[in-house]
Amino acid sequence: MARLICLFGGTFDPVHYGHLKPLDELQQILAADAVHIIPASVPPHRSIPRASRQQRVDMLELALQEFPAFVLDTRELKREGPSWTVLTLQSLREEYPEDSLCLVMGSDAFADLPTWYHWQEILTLAHIVVIERAGFEKPGRPEWAVDYLVEDVASLRSSKCSGILHVSLTGVDISATDIRMRLTKGQDVSGMLNNEVIAYIHQNSLYMN
Repeated sequence: MARLICLFGGTFDPVHYGHLKPLDELQQILAADAVHIIPASVPPHRSIPRASRQQRVDMLELALQEFPAFVLDTRELKREGPSWTVLTLQSLREEYPEDSLCLVMGSDAFADLPTWYHWQEILTLAHIVVIERAGFEKPGRPEWAVDYLVEDVASLRSSKCSGILHVSLTGVDISATDIRMRLTKGQDVSGMLNNEVIAYIHQNSLYMN
């Protein structure tokens, strides 16, 4: 039986509950069989991470112990060059030829999608699930996306790719930028990320200056 697999990429510098709790909510809404967490090696659209590849993997391994449906997927860290999403999706499609793959992104990233490398190919490889914040005004739908919009999870499961589903989630107002700033100033970050990750950050003096 075909599975539904969510895919979520980022620098995770560091990983925090603003990433993981909305994904956990989404996993339950979609009844996803797995959620692949994919750390970028060389992110094309943002600055190079401050933590090393191995440090980010270590933090993810600690954080994901809380979320048994989540899978740490390090394929981008093993690939040279920029971490283009389309190349990652090609690799995943080869690995999961019959499953429904759902690329998860926020509404801001979705609005910028036409600036991505070979972006038109993405919908030939996966669905897109756009996370919107509950209680916030929904952004307008771009004209290019209208023909791909679907209304429910069943539509994602009935095909392997090419659907766009917007999902409203509670949201957690936490950012890695804020966490790094707080750590640089010696401020408390309790509750913003996993306690074992906080301990790892302090043990390795990450983001302290």
